[in-house]
Amino acid sequence: MDALKKDGQLGKIRISTRSKGKHVEIRIQDTGTGIPPKIQNKVFDPFFTTKPVGKGTGQGLAIAFKAIHEKHGGVLKFETEENKGTTFIMTLPVTGTKSQPIGKA
Repeated sequence: MDALKKDGQLGKIRISTRSKGKHVEIRIQDTGTGIPPKIQNKVFDPFFTTKPVGKGTGQGLAIAFKAIHEKHGGVLKFETEENKGTTFIMTLPVTGTKSQPIGKA
């Protein structure tokens, strides 16, 4: 939506999957504005958001990062280019890992 507001054009989202041996890779790519270099190291931090107060909690990517890494033994990363878009890449083991039930430590 942020990109739409700037130039009035609709962007595109592409989702793809592929097998990589003992892992599966899921890519979610957009044609948005990209992530500026000065905040790239913060996007997975809890409570980090670029949205105005009341419009975002900054929890979405932090929760996804933790779940993918800790609960599933996978990797979440991104590739980005300003004014071209961003691709989030999840790599998960095909066999999975044993996770703890919610609420258990």
